[in-house]
Amino acid sequence: MSRFFVDTNVLLDFIMRRPPFAISAAELFQLAEDRKLVLYCSSLSFSQAHYILRKVVGSAKAQDLLLDTADLVTIVAVDSRSVHDALRSSFSDFEDALQYFAATSQVSPAIEAIVTRDPKGFAAGALPFLTPPEALARLGS
Repeated sequence: MSRFFVDTNVLLDFIMRRPPFAISAAELFQLAEDRKLVLYCSSLSFSQAHYILRKVVGSAKAQDLLLDTADLVTIVAVDSRSVHDALRSSFSDFEDALQYFAATSQVSPAIEAIVTRDPKGFAAGALPFLTPPEALARLGS
């Protein structure tokens, strides 16, 4: 079974149904719900998503949306090691580095790729990155 780490932008595309990106994001999350794919997401993404969602739909609705989504993903902690690795890395964007090192901290079973709409943000890492349509194509969906 494939294991993908979902970046914050894809998480928000799914939750907020942001066109035109929502379609492929929804397909990925549906595959996770159907247990045909395992999706991972960082605790940082949930914090960032709540911050954005509460401005759009209010805090209570943001929490409800994130609670429903949390059931579809495995949440990976951004821990001390992730922060230190990100600070020492050659990533140009600190938040992308935090996401990357959270993803690579998941070693057994290992995450195969990061799914993002900002592939250049992860170019400094060794873990492959895919756009949502590329991830779906890789899965044969």
